[in-house]
Amino acid sequence: MSAIDGVHGTLCNAQQYQQSLPLPNNSSPSISCLTHGQTIGLALTAEASFLSLASVIVVFSLIGRNIHRYRKVLPNGDWKLLNVPADVYMLSLFLFDALQALGGILDVRWAHTGIVTTGTYCTAQGIVQQTGELGAALITFILAIHTFVTALWRVGIQARGFAFGLVGLACVFTALWVGLGNGLHKNYEAPTPFWCWISSHYGPERLAGEYLWLWLALFASVIMYIPVYFWAEGRLSVDPEKWYNYPLAYSLAVLPVSIARWSQFSHKSVSSAATFFGVSMHNLSGIVNVLLFLAVRPQLLLFTPPEETIDPEIELARHSIRSAIPPDTTAYNHSPQATGKGLVNDSGKPSRNSATLSRVSSRSRSVYNDI
Repeated sequence: MSAIDGVHGTLCNAQQYQQSLPLPNNSSPSISCLTHGQTIGLALTAEASFLSLASVIVVFSLIGRNIHRYRKVLPNGDWKLLNVPADVYMLSLFLFDALQALGGILDVRWAHTGIVTTGTYCTAQGIVQQTGELGAALITFILAIHTFVTALWRVGIQARGFAFGLVGLACVFTALWVGLGNGLHKNYEAPTPFWCWISSHYGPERLAGEYLWLWLALFASVIMYIPVYFWAEGRLSVDPEKWYNYPLAYSLAVLPVSIARWSQFSHKSVSSAATFFGVSMHNLSGIVNVLLFLAVRPQLLLFTPPEETIDPEIELARHSIRSAIPPDTTAYNHSPQATGKGLVNDSGKPSRNSATLSRVSSRSRSVYNDI
């Protein structure tokens, strides 16, 4: 059906258009009719989400490659995927970015049909999108606080258990809020009007379940960025940190959609073009986080080659052992003769190399026990 076949420039017939009109006792209809231009806007938001999801999938693929590489080089497992708090935060952020992007990709159905309706598909999109957006906001807020604290006081840098606890609390809160909202309320996810999200009937749930944390993360990111920026520039006596890039990127991605939604809260008219632009920027947060991660902190999540993580002293000891021990050392060590004398020189006196070889052999056993 083309736009000229619909009513008032939409892709709906007369009956569908009548059902989409808000009533005094029902401000959130179960159907929303889109114009041809709005379907194009939805296609753009879906494409932005696809780029974010594809970038996150690439990162997960690289992480899988890293795990395989570490297992091959360090088979005894002397490594951890989540070794520092930053690893925990970034992996969880990528997971929530993927969920947020998946929710945006589901817009393709509404762009294709030109009609947003309630139902299983609508509920699924609302749940996935709300989970991704709320989780990403919570993790970004935690990351901003972590950045500030570690940069100022240099504490919590190795608090991996504490990071697991914070991420776990964020996941539990997100699951409970989204699950209870859909379980206790009828038609909790509804057309809003270009996609499915929390119905306008539940304004407090919108505010406490997402907007509050979205804006809190934005506020914390901006406030924390200012001092950390000066520290990174060397204008204050604190070690430089580059973690401010992630909160800053989140701010740039969230600010346009925040302005549009805040204007709607103030009962101001917001064009659909402005809404689509803001949402598209927000949906690009996944690819922005991935690019910043690869450019700024590539040593996290095992992206440092395993060869570079091996202690140079240990590697030197390996080569020294192989070059210093003669081929018949094994036979000598397993000989029934006593070995307490050590090595002697041509005059029959103990050689100075005896103690050296003893230390090397001891180092050898230590090295291979650690690997």
